[in-house]
Amino acid sequence: MPLRPYTFGDPHIDKATSEHIRFPMTDGQQVIAGRVPIDALVGRFGEADSDPLTLFLHNRRLIEDAASEKFDREGAPDNLVDLYAEDFGPA
Repeated sequence: MPLRPYTFGDPHIDKATSEHIRFPMTDGQQVIAGRVPIDALVGRFGEADSDPLTLFLHNRRLIEDAASEKFDREGAPDNLVDLYAEDFGPA
């Protein structure tokens, strides 16, 4: 079952790591967190001085689609889908 955006939460910098953007999604039954390293966002979508939240928001659909595809392939251990640069396909 694909993930969909969860509208009762906003993407934010992960307070636990300060190196990821976390964003909420849902499988229709529970909230699944997505997490993408800021380095991967900047490397794929921006410049070194880019604001990570702005990069996420401008590329949200592509990032959420990648999270949904990975969820379909691998599930979400601990209700978390970790994305990496390779999850976005070739640049």
